[in-house]
Amino acid sequence: MVEWINSTNITGLDKGRYAASLGDAHQYLVIGILMRLGFQVAHVTDRGLPYDIVIRAFKKKGGETVLIRCQVRTIRKGRISFIAGTRAGVDREYKSGVKQYKFTTEHNDLLIGVDPETLDLYLIPTRFTEKWGREKAVSKLKPLKNNWDILLNWNDEFLRKLQEQLPP
Repeated sequence: MVEWINSTNITGLDKGRYAASLGDAHQYLVIGILMRLGFQVAHVTDRGLPYDIVIRAFKKKGGETVLIRCQVRTIRKGRISFIAGTRAGVDREYKSGVKQYKFTTEHNDLLIGVDPETLDLYLIPTRFTEKWGREKAVSKLKPLKNNWDILLNWNDEFLRKLQEQLPP
């Protein structure tokens, strides 16, 4: 492992500000990793959307392509959350659950979890989360860890077979 990967917040930035910047950093890291792998990726600058990047994936490797909407998520304490609309910081007025929602295929097509310790990426098709709760331990998502075949075979048959490998 590269030594610098475990170095975080060496400037002592305020915890709330650091958490926000870590999310942005992970978006850029994901974009860089995917571009390095040869994928076409676009960063979405509208913060009001339920996805951060758009990826040109392949229906079958080397064949027809499709654009997929992707939300980048930071993995915390070995778990990835499928909930949006909450803030790590403090709102001026807090109303429990008013803005909260669970990602669905209406919002995006793919969630990419970033492990902040290793920078491993977990590629989770949003349709997989329909029967799951609010979050899942990444230890149960090993078939999705750094699995670039998901972006090379974005089709119903491949995704169905992959989903069968995962626990409910």
